[in-house]
Amino acid sequence: MNRRSPKFSSSHAVRLEKAVLSLLLVTAPAALAQSQQGAANAPQPSAQMGQRGAAASGAHSGSGSSASVAPEGIAHLKLSPGSMIDLHVFEEPDLDGSYRLDDSGDITIPLGGKVALASLTLSEAEAAISARLVSGEILKAAHVVVNIDEYNAENVVVLGEVSVPGRYPILTRRKLKDILALAGGLSTLAGNEIIVHRANQPEGTTETIHTRGGLSDQSAMNVDIDPGDSVTVMKAGIVYVLGAVNRPGGYVMQQDGELNVAEAVAMAMGTTPEASTNKTRVIRKGPDGTLLEISTLYDKVTKGEVVPIVLHAQDIVFVPISGVKASISLIQSELNAAATATIYTFR
Repeated sequence: MNRRSPKFSSSHAVRLEKAVLSLLLVTAPAALAQSQQGAANAPQPSAQMGQRGAAASGAHSGSGSSASVAPEGIAHLKLSPGSMIDLHVFEEPDLDGSYRLDDSGDITIPLGGKVALASLTLSEAEAAISARLVSGEILKAAHVVVNIDEYNAENVVVLGEVSVPGRYPILTRRKLKDILALAGGLSTLAGNEIIVHRANQPEGTTETIHTRGGLSDQSAMNVDIDPGDSVTVMKAGIVYVLGAVNRPGGYVMQQDGELNVAEAVAMAMGTTPEASTNKTRVIRKGPDGTLLEISTLYDKVTKGEVVPIVLHAQDIVFVPISGVKASISLIQSELNAAATATIYTFR
């Protein structure tokens, strides 16, 4: 029996088309959202690798930038305990590597033993390591390159008449003016002598630097100071001007450290009317502690007839008071007081 294929009317086709469209409208948004979520959660190795590579490159670049900055005076840099060096031996790469100086300033090379490197420059360290490798019969000839990986700064001690005395770390040799700048410069009482004790010299062995004009003396300010040295700025000498002067007190012997009696009296604003200038004298302590009185001939000094006496630190310039002038002055002061009192009384 033959079966006839079902016939669909145009109305049935329209209904089927509407049903399919309705199904698509319902399921498509959900499928699209699921697809997007899956894409977001999907691993992206190339992008992550690129970010890590960029970060690694940036970190390497940053570390390379800081490592490439050499300290001032690297040629004079001396190794000290705690420093780390990078060693390259061209004839034996197995010896290459980083070596840290121990508390004694030594490194230990495989088969070569200890090599003392403390207080050596990089070129001196290269020569010392090369000599050890040859003397130890490890190599017939050794070509060595030493670089510095980590610095261990030593202190320079600055004492005396500076603004901020203390210990200041330096890596390499510096000029005296740089060291004084670290300590805030000279104080107002700084003298013209600076005592330097070298780290490699016995205790008590010092150098004396004479400064003429303070920091403007370039020959003195350009003296080299090494790590471990100590610098002491001596106090300037003080002279005292007392007696019949307008501003008695102590005065610092600044600049070149020289002061004569005429300059000292001028700094004290000159003598008072009751001063007995012809009896002006200098009181000086002798080597044995005794006090010496030295006539200054001050009246002749003011007339240009004699050269004024050059003063020493701790000298006392004493200008006495004339007895007659003092009596007249005392009477005048009493009269002034009486007149003032009288005026106050009748007011």
